Amino acid sequence: MKKIIISTISIVLSGVIFNACSTTSMNAEDTKTASFTHLEHEMPLGKVHKLILKAGEENGWRMTEFKENELIAEKEENGSMKAVTITFTQHYFGISPKDSDLHEAIEKELNN
Repeated sequence: MKKIIISTISIVLSGVIFNACSTTSMNAEDTKTASFTHLEHEMPLGKVHKLILKAGEENGWRMTEFKENELIAEKEENGSMKAVTITFTQHYFGISPKDSDLHEAIEKELNN
């Protein structure tokens, strides 16, 4: 009987602790989301890749290969380093976290 009571208390406390930890709120700064921009016309993945690299490098970003359809872009600005991940397909691209200057440069390059 004593073991059953201890087990029950342990299960209840574990549930309460787990639930309390999972319901904490997050600030907007804590979340990183990508909004995807659809391309005006479909093009091969390799071409999208090259154009994104070109746009980033021409605007002072250091572009690093990450996956077949993802790049990491880094840039020093005002004494601090910022980094974004660029995900792309033949139909769209997205930057996470958002960076309007890089987004505009990529969009311009892809829609020329």
